[in-house]
Amino acid sequence: MAITLLIAACCFLIVPAAAHLGLTTTFIFLFAAIYSPGEGPVPFTYSAEAFPLFHRGKLPEVCGMPGLCLTCMLEVGMGFAVAVNLFWAGILTIVFPRMTDVFTPTGAVAFFAALNVIAFVMIFLWVPETKQRTLEELNYIFRVPTRQHMHYQIFVYLPYLYQRYVLRRDVDVEPLYKFD
Repeated sequence: MAITLLIAACCFLIVPAAAHLGLTTTFIFLFAAIYSPGEGPVPFTYSAEAFPLFHRGKLPEVCGMPGLCLTCMLEVGMGFAVAVNLFWAGILTIVFPRMTDVFTPTGAVAFFAALNVIAFVMIFLWVPETKQRTLEELNYIFRVPTRQHMHYQIFVYLPYLYQRYVLRRDVDVEPLYKFD
């Protein structure tokens, strides 16, 4: 995704304005096409469905049902994700015209490409994988300290990815989480 934004930023440097408009639009469209099925829906799914079990029983009963209400829990998580998303979209709407004045359009789009790279590193280091896990397994995953998860990602999983996909070796990775 960052590559498409960097190419879009470089397209602003093309001298005839008519030529760079189509190319810039194409690469921003490609960014959106990659982002939408990729990272785009992750915050909503993650925040709505990945609350640890100890949080699930402590929320007030919004719907009036006694005890644990999964529907209320999902609504609170989704509401939080939407609120954060809309807040930062509003900030971006206010700040972006000033950014293009200060950074130029090339610098502003390149800035967001750099933010994509930073976000990739942060997600790799701090966000645990929750795919196809039960609620009990998620509870265990969220109890693993972030420092331990980061250490695993850097010193176990990253070398595994390098050996598997760069060196093309058939290697196995030791899992961080051991379930019964």
